[in-house]
Amino acid sequence: MGGFLNWFKLFDLLIDESNKSNVFHLRKLKLDENVANIWPEFGTNGKDQIKVNHVLNHSAGLHNALAGICEHDQELFLDFDECLKRIAMVPPETEPGLVQLYHYLSYGWLCGGIIEHASGKKFQDILEEAIVHPLDVEGELYIGIPPGVESRLATLTIDKDDIILLDPEHEIQKSNPVSAFMPSSYTLGMVSSLIPLSNTLKARRSIQPAGNGHFSARALARYYAALVDGGVVPPRRLLTIKSHPTIDEVDTKIFTSPKERIHDAFLGSGDYKDLILPNGGIGLGFVRFSRTDGSVIGFGHGGLGGSMGYCDINNRFAIAVTINKLSLGALTGEILRFVCSELDLPIPQLFAEPSTK
Repeated sequence: MGGFLNWFKLFDLLIDESNKSNVFHLRKLKLDENVANIWPEFGTNGKDQIKVNHVLNHSAGLHNALAGICEHDQELFLDFDECLKRIAMVPPETEPGLVQLYHYLSYGWLCGGIIEHASGKKFQDILEEAIVHPLDVEGELYIGIPPGVESRLATLTIDKDDIILLDPEHEIQKSNPVSAFMPSSYTLGMVSSLIPLSNTLKARRSIQPAGNGHFSARALARYYAALVDGGVVPPRRLLTIKSHPTIDEVDTKIFTSPKERIHDAFLGSGDYKDLILPNGGIGLGFVRFSRTDGSVIGFGHGGLGGSMGYCDINNRFAIAVTINKLSLGALTGEILRFVCSELDLPIPQLFAEPSTK
């Protein structure tokens, strides 16, 4: 899903002191800037105090801003500009910066609106310029597919025995600590409506920044490999000890800020610790992954149904798992445990133990 991307080029602008971004050429943003300064229509109905860091930290109070549209207004859901207008009109449910609840749909449009208004460019153009071309993943990463790629797409299905656990009345869901982080509109009914819709050609061609990512695992892994190395684009091929990189394989950087500063921003640590809720599971745009002892080892993000991307900072390791039979992540955890064990890498606490139904 689109939430994987988390818009690292937005961070490039926000934390790059040199401000040399070739995409965000119109204005310099700050993480603690009011979104309404960038997107004037947004500052209505009590949203004038929502800042960029609140959006990235999922504490903007707009977790239900697009609630119900999958089930009841699918035409609206497939219209990017109309969704932006809806978000610009709704009031927040909580005071910005006080409560962290997963903005499972609204997050993509919130970031999309900020990006478009800051750059003066359309979302699709930004995606190509900031991510697809620099990472050399043309034909492998889309949000809104172009004509001609339909035959390459996997059909989404649902593991009904697993997804049923999203029912708030299910005993496992009642005892699941993650459920406290999910908004009231994240329901079994929403998922049951979204997945069949996502298989339609009209939906696949629409721009849904939080729910319409069409990626290969390789493209997603290259994305996280660049992030874990502070913006250095990984080479197209693995280099042997005796080989020498070509001119195209010498470090190409998407960021110019130091790697440590970039990681601090993603995690909400160091100079950025006051911009996140201290006890929340999300930093600025990414989920923080820890060992079982609580020490943070990396960051990443999952999508609805179990696909995910993750990177281990100290070991410069990145992995992506993409699946099309959607579940609550048991298979993803099994894959991640196996790979990390084989490479003698720490296993994130979230996946340390097999899930049980």
